[in-house]
Amino acid sequence: MAHIEYQLHAFDLDSKFGFADGNMFGSLLREKLGRLAPNKREVLVECVKRFLLPAIPRRVRTMVVAKGHNPIRLVDGETIDDVEDVTVGIKEKDVLHVALELLRRAKK
Repeated sequence: MAHIEYQLHAFDLDSKFGFADGNMFGSLLREKLGRLAPNKREVLVECVKRFLLPAIPRRVRTMVVAKGHNPIRLVDGETIDDVEDVTVGIKEKDVLHVALELLRRAKK
């Protein structure tokens, strides 16, 4: 069985089109969870907060963007030139764990 790993790159925080234009987990969620899948943008934001941001060696200020492309970006004036090469890998099962956790939270 193949172990799929998704790569979250710090430089994507600095792009309106980062994280595959905000659709990084869209196919995975549709394939594995179908109609039950939570919002792909919410899953992406949660994964960035849990996995990528803690891996960056300094605090990076981000904002969640309700509409548009990439849903989590740097706040205006924030730069990441010194840490843009930070990348973390997230296993498919960890992405699905986050998605299922968000589904449970939404049902409460």
